[in-house]
Amino acid sequence: MKTDQNGLPWYACEGDSLDVVVSSRARLARNLANFPFPSRFRGDDGERVQTLVFDSFSQLQMNDSDFNFHAVDTKTLDGHGRKILEERGVLKRIIRRGEKTILPESGVVMSMDGRCSTAINCGDHLRISYFQSGLALRNCFDECCRVDSGLQKTLQFAASYDFGFLTASLLDAGSGLKLSARIHIPASVYSGKLNQITEIARNSRLKLNPAFPELSRGSVAGSFFLLETSSAMNGTELDQIAEFESACRCIVETERKNLGEYADNKKTIIRNSVLRAYSIAKLSLLISLNEAVDIISDLMTGLKIGMVSGIQMSQLCGLLYRIMPGHLEYLLESSSFTFEKDIENDIRTKTDRIRALILQEAFEKITMGNV
Repeated sequence: MKTDQNGLPWYACEGDSLDVVVSSRARLARNLANFPFPSRFRGDDGERVQTLVFDSFSQLQMNDSDFNFHAVDTKTLDGHGRKILEERGVLKRIIRRGEKTILPESGVVMSMDGRCSTAINCGDHLRISYFQSGLALRNCFDECCRVDSGLQKTLQFAASYDFGFLTASLLDAGSGLKLSARIHIPASVYSGKLNQITEIARNSRLKLNPAFPELSRGSVAGSFFLLETSSAMNGTELDQIAEFESACRCIVETERKNLGEYADNKKTIIRNSVLRAYSIAKLSLLISLNEAVDIISDLMTGLKIGMVSGIQMSQLCGLLYRIMPGHLEYLLESSSFTFEKDIENDIRTKTDRIRALILQEAFEKITMGNV
């Protein structure tokens, strides 16, 4: 596994086309031969699959010093730990049916740098994922393949000559590959040209959905989208990567063009948005999650057009993870903070207080210029 830049978490590192493509992910779905899919487990099938996968990762780590993993049974995760992994895309959210809680997986194996994670018994027996900042689909895929190849030395994956790798979802069969990228396209949204982006996605057989669906209504959080493949059967893995990357490059060019036109034609509006976002961040005592994502989005736009300086795009991208509730609740529990008396017993308000402090610290060196 590759190390992070200067010890930074992967989501705060520099990356290709980071002004539009915030992050990339590749995921490989695999299933063990001679076991039913997780939805058809009986008896101790799930425990046996998890034990085999954990053992295989242990052997992989012993045989190759480049790998450094830790395995976790997700039943042992506390609420904060799980929430953080959900926010970072490692785990799916818990399913709740009435009073019953259903874990969407039984275990997870993660690299120490957080870039590589494998969810176990999550629809498929294994889903190997690799994350990287910016546009880095080929590297994400290569790193997934390194893990996949290592595991195949001790595990037999279900596959057939006609269908390729066998998966719980027919759309994942074949390569088992799913690609995704989080993109930031405010100019295309605000200028009414989102249809240009949706057409690029449609022509490349990709799905485009809000990256923060719970925050997107009436908010610039609606400028963040998740672009992802809809099927693993459209050609070889390299074909799928090439098509996805080509679509991303086209989206990058389109958004940059739209931003240039929008900044020229709507100078007062865009300057007002950036200044308001900066002022709210600097002067507020409490900042909600919605407000924080709005602020980061507007300052990213300001940085792109040269109005904002003193901060890097990678820092702003990293803040998208640092201001999430799970991360902040973990800080509350693991660190010592002193709060104003009127909020010291309200966890939600304390979370908003810490979020404000994190943004203010990150923005200390920001200076504003003219559009």
